[in-house]
Amino acid sequence: MKVLGVSTSPRKEGNTDILVTQVLYGAESAGAETRFIRPADLELKPCNGCMACVFKRRDCVIKDRFNEFLDALRWADAVVIGTPTYILSSNSVMKNILDRLVVFGLTRELAGKSAMAVATAGVIGWEPFALEQPMTAILAAGMAPVDRFVGYGQGPGEILYDDAAMDRAYDGGVALAKGEKNFIGDKGGCPICRLNMVTYRGGKGYCPLCDISGEVDSVEGVATIIPDADSENRWSEASMKYHYEEKILPSGPWFRENFREIHSAVKEFFSEKKGVPQ
Repeated sequence: MKVLGVSTSPRKEGNTDILVTQVLYGAESAGAETRFIRPADLELKPCNGCMACVFKRRDCVIKDRFNEFLDALRWADAVVIGTPTYILSSNSVMKNILDRLVVFGLTRELAGKSAMAVATAGVIGWEPFALEQPMTAILAAGMAPVDRFVGYGQGPGEILYDDAAMDRAYDGGVALAKGEKNFIGDKGGCPICRLNMVTYRGGKGYCPLCDISGEVDSVEGVATIIPDADSENRWSEASMKYHYEEKILPSGPWFRENFREIHSAVKEFFSEKKGVPQ
């Protein structure tokens, strides 16, 4: 079993690196081969939205070291993605990784790999969206989430004193090494992403991340969505296939057919009389 640890923190040997490495230590104890990668060290450029990866079903065309990251993902049988919390959410490195992995929702090349999402934060209650982006990366690619959680420590290294997080990370690594595909953590409000993001739409409970709705019930003290029978989550293979093949890919030919008209309209918008002031 090959387990990859991904830390999106720009701070070497900080709390996120520690928590991800602890997962790898657990995996190694169960006989796994491990690798560790820090995308911040690759100095990756931001996604420019060209969508060449999707329309041409190829790796990203941007000339940087992103292919090193893709090679690591392809090497692995299981992945743990770790992010620090910056202003309530994961950091920009994590968001850039998520953006540049967009084609894997179409190709499903990573589907079936086991995965974990971990985040670090300084203060309880100031991390409400920390796990959204790593969980989105996992679910959109079709990977199987095994656990997700936040560990706490303010200064670099203080995560070592969060015994619960360190133990959970180690145990998660063992599970990844053993090929676990089922979710083993606390269940959370949504049965798909396992995050507590339950809101309401049309009088029913709704998860905005997974696009499922249903009645809300208290399960082990957590407001939990009981999905309607006809509620298909957005990350299912059928939903992703529909999204790409019916909504995204058809937009390419239409854009090419109308390119001259669109280009002229843009030029007119940014002329002397319109657009951004000089």
